[in-house]
Amino acid sequence: LIELMAREPRIARHVHAPLQSGSDAVLKRMFRKYRTRHYASRIELAHRLMPDGAIGADVLVGFPGETDAEFQETVDFVRAQPFTYLHAFTYSERPGTAAASDARPVPMNVRRERNRILRELSGELTAAFYQRMIGKTLSAVTLEERGMALSSNYVRIQLAHVPAANQIVDVTIGSVAGSCARERTLLPVL
Repeated sequence: LIELMAREPRIARHVHAPLQSGSDAVLKRMFRKYRTRHYASRIELAHRLMPDGAIGADVLVGFPGETDAEFQETVDFVRAQPFTYLHAFTYSERPGTAAASDARPVPMNVRRERNRILRELSGELTAAFYQRMIGKTLSAVTLEERGMALSSNYVRIQLAHVPAANQIVDVTIGSVAGSCARERTLLPVL
């Protein structure tokens, strides 16, 4: 599937792969069938085949029994991957699940702090990804939002011109401002 995505221009260069945790011990307690080495190998393949592709992950913090060391494993694992963003979620008890009956709940203030740390890390990852796009020409679809487009690798772009919505355009990225890339504008020759 990743190889098809890499070679087929009709498919967006965007992979969202739920991670849940970067700690094998936590993944085991979650009854996940994969471990970080399996996950990392798929992410590495996606990045190798689509070096400018967006790669995102869902990460859950505060799962019962998650220690400070296990959370740090998650942070370290995330930093070692070519992620461009994270969706960070805070664990909340669901009645009737095995996790909800675990006698080692993580205090809510710790869960919130861990979530904040991951959201901040996500912002750093996205900013670095957008910076790498400066000077590149990306295929994008224009949005209903006037003067905005979304590239095939999930970059929000403020356009220098305002075409109609739902048009495919090639856009060269000139700069980044906040959470938005800006189209390069060419100065007229005098």
